[in-house]
Amino acid sequence: MKRPTYLELGRRQRFGRPAQKRPGPLPPPPDPATVADFDLGTWRVRPALARLTRADRILVLEDATLKILLLLAERPPGGVNRDELAARVFGPGGIEANEDKFKRCLSFLRRTFSEDGAVRIVNAPGDCYVLEIGEPVPGRRLRVSATDALLEQPAAIEAWLHRGRRRALSIALAGVVVVAITVALISIIDRGHVVLFGKVTAVTALAAEPGAKRSPSFSPDGRQLVYAWQRPDGSESLYVRAVTGGGARALTSGAGRDSHPVWSPSGALIAFQRRSETGCTVEVVSPDGGVPRRLTDCDFGGGGAMTWMRDGGALIFTHRTAAYLSTQLVSVAIADGHLTGVTNPVSGMPGDSGPSLAPTGRRLAFLRTRSPGAEDLMLLELGGTTPERITRDGLPLAGTAWEPAGLSVIYASPRAGQDALWRTRLGGGPPELVLARGEPLRSPALTNDGRALAFERWRTPTRLARLGLDPAAPDLPPWRSAGALERGAKVSADRSRVVFVSNRGGRDRLWLADAAGGAEAALTQGEFDYLETPRWSPDGRFIAFAAVKNRRFDVWTVDVATGAEQRQTDDGSSRAPSYSRDGHWLYFGSAQTGHWQLYRRPWPGPGPNEVLTTQGGLAAIESRDGDLLYYVRPDRNGLWERNREPGGDDRLVTPELTPIDWRNWEVAGDSIWFVTRPRGAEPTIARYALADGRVTYRQVVPGILADSGLALAPDGASLLAALPGEAQVDIEIATLE
Repeated sequence: MKRPTYLELGRRQRFGRPAQKRPGPLPPPPDPATVADFDLGTWRVRPALARLTRADRILVLEDATLKILLLLAERPPGGVNRDELAARVFGPGGIEANEDKFKRCLSFLRRTFSEDGAVRIVNAPGDCYVLEIGEPVPGRRLRVSATDALLEQPAAIEAWLHRGRRRALSIALAGVVVVAITVALISIIDRGHVVLFGKVTAVTALAAEPGAKRSPSFSPDGRQLVYAWQRPDGSESLYVRAVTGGGARALTSGAGRDSHPVWSPSGALIAFQRRSETGCTVEVVSPDGGVPRRLTDCDFGGGGAMTWMRDGGALIFTHRTAAYLSTQLVSVAIADGHLTGVTNPVSGMPGDSGPSLAPTGRRLAFLRTRSPGAEDLMLLELGGTTPERITRDGLPLAGTAWEPAGLSVIYASPRAGQDALWRTRLGGGPPELVLARGEPLRSPALTNDGRALAFERWRTPTRLARLGLDPAAPDLPPWRSAGALERGAKVSADRSRVVFVSNRGGRDRLWLADAAGGAEAALTQGEFDYLETPRWSPDGRFIAFAAVKNRRFDVWTVDVATGAEQRQTDDGSSRAPSYSRDGHWLYFGSAQTGHWQLYRRPWPGPGPNEVLTTQGGLAAIESRDGDLLYYVRPDRNGLWERNREPGGDDRLVTPELTPIDWRNWEVAGDSIWFVTRPRGAEPTIARYALADGRVTYRQVVPGILADSGLALAPDGASLLAALPGEAQVDIEIATLE
């Protein structure tokens, strides 16, 4: 028997009599803030965030479109009458006054649902609409996501279509606006109490007690500072301190770990995050202390730096509703905890974090992580759709702060060999060094007048530890400990030498050391801003590595004998090199097409680049026999394998390797060693046995760096990994003039 179509189903009498217009006033549509998330076929509706999601699709619905969808989703017998639907959504005037907008909203929903055909809006008797749910249409696939932001809003389309009506008025107003802005800027400069581009004239220590003091935030008057203090005993609470010095006053207490405080614009509240055994929450507390009030959750890796809206009515923070989704920025209303989406990263990328609102209250700076370890500063006009990319080198960022006039942003990042505070002027130009202190600086915060800059000063040396392959074996002494930030150690094929990255002297370089200890020396001399993932060639003559130079991330090689350096890729977005076992190929990951894929090129060349993957790839290592290629994807958990030649199928080896640890794995002998991060537990060294596919857990490694690196040690009986020493993090304040 032929299956009836959706339209035929919509016309059947099971819908009952045609719906009639109701007499009297109509009830309002459901309040999205009070409607729980629900499924429509293959789609997920999230009313509180005004989002419609499915797999790789994340759509933002404007208010009218969302209300139409919620009314249709009630699915009353007979459907929803067209005039009644319009009246309940648009109020008085109904369809007559809003016909064009009503049609656009309905067309948007129909076009969206048509992507896989699982949901349809069909016409029914009585001029009604019926929402039908069925199976996806075979052969249909979702549209490909944009590479920067995935956001579709009928309101934006409507504004574009009507742009011509306002063009004359816009031109007339443009001259007035330019004059007004010029006068305002001159006034700001002439008043003398607002710093546009301040220079550091003095630096003083504020909080230098044992432990880690982090995330400073000034009170609105600039006289006090709130920060999180993790004491040596492991407890972490909030403290308030006068900028002029004196003792610190405890603001919070209890079993949870409190972090990321931020003072409200009025000074009446301090927002922070509390992590406990039951999860993560965003809370507010009076600056005088008392019992905090919970606003919402920040689970699944959400949380981090937060920023207040200028009216103090809402707070923007990093949110994630499931472990497999990208982080996005949302605002939470202080009054009732209502969540509203602010940014919409593409599903699959790590996502957005670190929001910082400009003094004007209209421009939002934030970090967008497109792949693990590759971050850029973004700028979004609130109410707009597409953020602007401010930095383009993918270097890590560790906090941002707006200067008072809203014309520049200060951020923490390792650039030009200095892990320091930098300034970017939004009018253009290269980054400017604001302050360097010899150790990494993090989390800048400015007073409202821009004359005081607080920041974290980190002293976190690492040691290249030896981790026993036998979990029952006693701890081994470290292979080396030099008091600097060292990582990414790799052993040569003959086990006689070790290469590693070290920032001793204030700049990332490759260093060579004898495997048995003794002589060591810097290998690279190039002025690299950042350096990572060295790999030996099979014959031990060359080392490939990834580095940032002139704001471009590329693969380089260095001749071990002569120190001669050579760039191997020139697309500005390549990293994670490795050699084939026979020494004929150089593998690397590249985002030259907008998505990270694995490539290879002949070694030592010449020859063209060959793309190996189509579904994503970042870092690859050949199997010991050279037949297979193991690799990590930037967009999802797992260790994967494929044939080393172009084409072929991808196979999941084990799902326990997370993308953040794409540098923390190694193929050695009959095993693949990697770092796994079980939810709710400390990072752990795991072994995947190639013979039977079993995963066993060996040693817990608390605090292991995401860029630690993992390698079989020269003795063949242990692993080398960079583990952090005890961190001392102090808060200092710089004076700007």
